[in-house]
Amino acid sequence: MKREQMLQTTLTIVAFGCIWGFLEAITFGGLLHSHWGTLFPYHLCPCFMMAAVFGSFVMGLALAIYRSPSMLVGIGLVAAVFCFLAVPFLPIPVRSTAYGPVVASVTAAIMGSLSLALVTSLLRKRLDKNIPVRIGAGALSAILASTLFILATAYGLDKPICFDLGYARPLPDFLSIGGVVWIATAAILFPLGYLTGAKVKSWLTSKVERRPSFSYVGSVATIALCCGVGVVAFIVGL
Repeated sequence: MKREQMLQTTLTIVAFGCIWGFLEAITFGGLLHSHWGTLFPYHLCPCFMMAAVFGSFVMGLALAIYRSPSMLVGIGLVAAVFCFLAVPFLPIPVRSTAYGPVVASVTAAIMGSLSLALVTSLLRKRLDKNIPVRIGAGALSAILASTLFILATAYGLDKPICFDLGYARPLPDFLSIGGVVWIATAAILFPLGYLTGAKVKSWLTSKVERRPSFSYVGSVATIALCCGVGVVAFIVGL
């Protein structure tokens, strides 16, 4: 029984992580990367937006369904691996042995998931009570995540590992622009994902009760779809 639960939990984490990472790899970190400068004159790099947009929603969805903050860390790690699918879509000038934008995206995914897991573990009993608590949880996790992200990229990754990272900047500068966007986005999309997850949970429960294998099939199908389309996108991008 424990093995089945562990298998189901693992498949669930990988499935949610694949959804998050796949969406980022073909949008913010991939196809839109070369156009980002024309869309946002303040250099709001897509490297961290994956955690703010897709990450906040997907993790809110998963948390509402499975009620396990610790799962969010695993989801973020899987999403971080999927970030490398963005490499073929990056403009040629930024393709290097270090893949700076991808390194930043990986960092954002990890910091975003760790921060939200920590905040929601502290507020878990209050999340169902009212929407303001969920909004606050999303905003608070984004404050922590954006701080950890810029500290890691500016002082941990930029100089010793990735000389062309390009996005590393002083913490006050980042928080006044990128941090505000991250906080505002997470404050909206985490509660939205949580609300969606609550509705999905009621639908999923009835499906699993009728067909216990439904959760396995759904997780495996999701993983296969994301990986399959991701490989095709990788080949086309090359």
